Amino acid sequence: MAIAESLIPKIIDELGEVAKKQLEKRVNLVLGVEEGVANIKDMLETIQNVLHDAERRGLKEEPVGKWLEKLEDITCEMDDVLDEWNVCSFILSLCLCLKQLPDRLDIAQKINKINGRLELTLKEADKFKFITSGGIPDSHDFQRGMTTSIIDESKICGRDSDKVALLDQVLSKSSSQGRKGVQVISVVGAGGSGKTTLAQLLFNNDEVQRHFEPRNWICISDPFDQKRVAKAILENAGKSSQESELDPLIQRIKETFSGKRFLLVLDDVWTEDDSKWEPFQNSLKDGAPGSVILVTTRSHRVAAVVGTTHTHQMAVMSDSDCWLIMQRIAFANKSGNLCKKVERIGQKIAEKCKGLPLAAKTMGSLLRFKDTVQQWQNVLDSEIWELEEELSQEQKLFPHLYLSYNELSPEQKRCFSYCAVFPKDHEIYVEELIWLWMAQGYVRPRRRGENLELVGLEYFNSLAMRSFFQELKKVEAYYGLTEYMKCKMHDIVHDFAQFLTKNECHALDGTGRNSSSERPRHLTILEEGTEEEILKCVRTLTLSRCELAEIPAEIGRLIHLRHLDLSHNPFKELPEAMCDLYYLEILCIGLCEKLSMEPPPNLEGLQLHGYPGAQLPSWLVTKSHPNNLTKLVIARPHNISSLLALRKLSSLEELKLVAADELECLGKKFFGSSFPNLRKLHFGKFQNWTNWEDLSEDDEEVVVSIMPCLEELKIWYCRKLETLPHRILKRISSLKKLDIRDCDKLSDRYSDKTGDDWKKISHISQVHISNFWY
Repeated sequence: MAIAESLIPKIIDELGEVAKKQLEKRVNLVLGVEEGVANIKDMLETIQNVLHDAERRGLKEEPVGKWLEKLEDITCEMDDVLDEWNVCSFILSLCLCLKQLPDRLDIAQKINKINGRLELTLKEADKFKFITSGGIPDSHDFQRGMTTSIIDESKICGRDSDKVALLDQVLSKSSSQGRKGVQVISVVGAGGSGKTTLAQLLFNNDEVQRHFEPRNWICISDPFDQKRVAKAILENAGKSSQESELDPLIQRIKETFSGKRFLLVLDDVWTEDDSKWEPFQNSLKDGAPGSVILVTTRSHRVAAVVGTTHTHQMAVMSDSDCWLIMQRIAFANKSGNLCKKVERIGQKIAEKCKGLPLAAKTMGSLLRFKDTVQQWQNVLDSEIWELEEELSQEQKLFPHLYLSYNELSPEQKRCFSYCAVFPKDHEIYVEELIWLWMAQGYVRPRRRGENLELVGLEYFNSLAMRSFFQELKKVEAYYGLTEYMKCKMHDIVHDFAQFLTKNECHALDGTGRNSSSERPRHLTILEEGTEEEILKCVRTLTLSRCELAEIPAEIGRLIHLRHLDLSHNPFKELPEAMCDLYYLEILCIGLCEKLSMEPPPNLEGLQLHGYPGAQLPSWLVTKSHPNNLTKLVIARPHNISSLLALRKLSSLEELKLVAADELECLGKKFFGSSFPNLRKLHFGKFQNWTNWEDLSEDDEEVVVSIMPCLEELKIWYCRKLETLPHRILKRISSLKKLDIRDCDKLSDRYSDKTGDDWKKISHISQVHISNFWY
């Protein structure tokens, strides 16, 4: 629902720039549309002033909702046309020729058509009598929380009786000894009622851990992919799962669990197709007496399909327990005076949570940003609560989520709703998510030169603090040299995101479309067999793990593409038509082990894995890449013994180098007048690196700036490196953090934090030295 709200200011700005450029260059790139462009700009500015009221009413009033859908379709189409116009302008200004150059007459026709549609839409708006609100505030006008504060959710309220009852059933004599065969216990309850939390409490209980061996936790979700589930069960049990067919996987499950008293948790099961469950039921039936399969589901029908021997119905949480959850979150760092004043209001809001812990957590996350009694009262009195009577049972949490959603900036709303493109229970990598947001143009700087990734991280933290994300955790790769933040969305929150986006985000499995949209802007391909027509407007396209032996030249027609993920595919080369992707900013080609080819020139981030050459590729250190590339990871460059050429990448902000086995010496020239913007430098698993050349006394007399922005230096698993370049490190005044792990000789030299060698690095404010990389 925030598509138009976030796109309209962007389109207005771009229309102004288009007019300005044409005037400056004294040339009409697209003839006969000056008046139409001016009209569109004026009409959008008028609509912009009533959008806030339209968004509010669109939830309850179906005609207003339909009007918003029309407006969103028009703004998306105008955004596409501006893409085409800008490509046309750029290419003609260089007197070049792209194979996929947009037709100028076609652009003019589209603009005139949009002008007519927008006029009708504006006339239709008159009958709704929208209230003018003075435009859409920028994202910095919305209150932001601290970017480092994530709520501690370890304290569970109101589930003691459920826990005791379920533990008794799982561990009782009748369950573990008196009955033969494997018991299937189903925990059934509404979305957001705490089924997964209850299962986690049981799974990690000390008595349960002693009673069952093995214990396995599998998140199933929807759809029920038999091979994926089978592989997950085996991998969770510590077994390999290389088989490509279901039958051998099922046979290995049977071998793994037969004769053992196991606990297998299948969380979030949806399938009601007993034929999909039957192979698993047969493979697990020979477990030792007392074995338990614990299923969590919303549906009693699912419980019947899996052969449940006992059902635990989730109890409705009391209003007082909901209030305990709310105040634990809402009153964090608030004065006791306010807490007393709003207690009665808060208790009434807790009653609206309908006994659902997720609703209480969501409301607490919202109220922690409310600092006055009147603000709390406004939440209680919101007309959003009137929606409850019109929503289905599965949508009963939407009003609670919408109250939090409605307080986001237009950009943050788009960033949240974009997450509907991921499958349910998908592990989301935060850095990649921010890149996707940036590719869509959702992340807007508040001042010139502001780092967009930091702004995107601020958006993410704001959403996380409002409980739109959960299970946040940091993971490490490449011996800890690279850190990733992962998270998930609760399935109810995911349903809400899909409710908001409707036809904009897609995941296709080759059997057809998952909605009626003709202009999806974000697309994930799960299998081959997708029609080209549906791809024409996409900004992001994920084709990972599709077994693509060839990338078709037709990909050059997707001129709106900003983010393309081709990772984990066996193709050998990229087609020349990739150069026609004018807007492409991020290309993911990780673990495409048969490839070695030059990517498009405008990339901002690049990961290079397993490069076979003896020197770094010329396209990396020449042409236009040095002007754009800010993040570079080079892993397993098998034959490279020198990194000096990287000095030419002046725009780099992060450089991570892993497993350069041929490198023995890193020369001091690497640190000369180079890397003026580098903030992070990481080295990992350099097995033959022995010498890091330092400056000489004569060098020190020459005033040369060395990495003036470097803040973090990591050296992990470089066991032969004997000493650090003390003079070089002394010259890097910006260096704040030095992290040395699993480097035997460096640890021997510096770990006692005494002596002359330690004094040479003690000026660095944070020095961490460990014999372990993790």
